[in-house]
Amino acid sequence: MIIDIFQNQTCRCFTLEVETMNININKIKSEISELPQAKRKRFKAEYNLSDKEIEVFVQNKNLGEYFEKVMSELRNWVKEAEIKREVERDEFLKLAKFCTSYLITDLQGLLKGGDVAPHHFFEKSGGGLITPENFAEFITLVYKKEISSKIAKIVLSEMFKTSADPSHIIKEKALSQVTDELEIEKVIKNIISKNPKPVEDYKKGKQNALQFLVGQVMAATRGKAKPDIVNNILKRVLSK
Repeated sequence: MIIDIFQNQTCRCFTLEVETMNININKIKSEISELPQAKRKRFKAEYNLSDKEIEVFVQNKNLGEYFEKVMSELRNWVKEAEIKREVERDEFLKLAKFCTSYLITDLQGLLKGGDVAPHHFFEKSGGGLITPENFAEFITLVYKKEISSKIAKIVLSEMFKTSADPSHIIKEKALSQVTDELEIEKVIKNIISKNPKPVEDYKKGKQNALQFLVGQVMAATRGKAKPDIVNNILKRVLSK
């Protein structure tokens, strides 16, 4: 009986040692940073980014971590949108491309030209400057074409300066997109009357002339007119 008690106690001690060892191993694993090559493979598999884009995130650890926080927010948005059947399943990868582009070009540009050191920006990004949640909201607005690329640059710059969320900035600065077709058509007719040569070129089959006219309308509306509406109305008006 004494031997049985001893064996049971020994087994319990051994089990506790194994469990403790497993806990310590898991803790060590969680504390070890992901190796660069492993991150490259994961980013390719999860986000389908180019090698060049992946390398930017691998070399800039803070930017890479911020990107993943933003993508976590976007993943939640896609799940909610899928339930409402507003997006397709591959939208997540398209959002990853949008997010990557704005982080690598526009945000990096603001960091280089601003007074905030990059490491300070990422230290504060959990609750200051541009939070991952606000950046994710900004990406969805651009992706859904609720703001043009020109307005997006203004909004992102204001977000960087003020830490405000994009919806607040759009409302405060009256940057909402113009979708009223009668209002847009009025601007278009004015642009057409001032640019007879591009109008003539378009009617001769020169598609570049149409893009020029679209650009003029977008400039006249300070980038607030919805581009696809401008395109459609321009073609309709020019076909008369």
